[in-house]
Amino acid sequence: MDFIDNHINKSPETLASVAFLAAVAIMAITLKLGGVVLLIILNATVLGLLVRHVLGEPHRLMARVRKRTSALQDLAYRDSLTGLPNRRFFTWYLEQNLAMRMANRRRGSQVNRVVLFDLNGFKAVNDTYGHEAGDELLKFIAVTLTAYLPSDALLARLGGDEFVVMVRDNSGGRKTREVEATIRKAAASVFVFDGQQISVSASVGVSSSATGRSTAEQLLRESDQRMYADKIAGRAQRAQSVKSQEPVRESTTTVRSVNERRKRRARSQLLVGNRS
Repeated sequence: MDFIDNHINKSPETLASVAFLAAVAIMAITLKLGGVVLLIILNATVLGLLVRHVLGEPHRLMARVRKRTSALQDLAYRDSLTGLPNRRFFTWYLEQNLAMRMANRRRGSQVNRVVLFDLNGFKAVNDTYGHEAGDELLKFIAVTLTAYLPSDALLARLGGDEFVVMVRDNSGGRKTREVEATIRKAAASVFVFDGQQISVSASVGVSSSATGRSTAEQLLRESDQRMYADKIAGRAQRAQSVKSQEPVRESTTTVRSVNERRKRRARSQLLVGNRS
């Protein structure tokens, strides 16, 4: 049965040969038995099946071509690791939405915003736990955000640890801010790999098509610049936080030292008084 499915069904020439041999065999057997009417019926049935297969083969071939073409297109526009749309699809999709907005701008259409982000500490995860951990972290981020982002938002992976979201926003930026908060929360979620708890953070940059003149590449470039600025600001904030804690520790040590000196002085005075 497998041989028939894999070979005969895919080759009308093979089927024609088999059908011809079968017809000859049936003719010989039927004539030997003296059944002329039965011979005609059986030959007509075999011929009908053969014609049906040959006529239907182009349709089956076209169906296989369409299926293969669809699979190749899917590979061309989808990230193989996370299953998300890739940069190529995101750029095309954003361009289509920008074109629609330009066509409908007089009717107060919604604004397209591009939210670009990457993961702070991702390289350290790869260096410490291996690339398998990094891959699992990327898939974790993809699954988490797919579940919690608005249904009309498009999430894509640009490459490495960079992701991007296109948001249709007619709420004056409120929807975009909610998306940004969701991204930061998902990135900061504790991810467990091989019994180890891993936590990273996100740097985010947002651009808007409010001017109506931006292209997809311009919006991505602007978002990238703002994401980099957010990353620098985050580093400065963390450095300031560490620095602000140092005087506290220093002053605590100073107070402790002063108290110790006072106690030693008081004990010395007490000893002197007892001796006199």
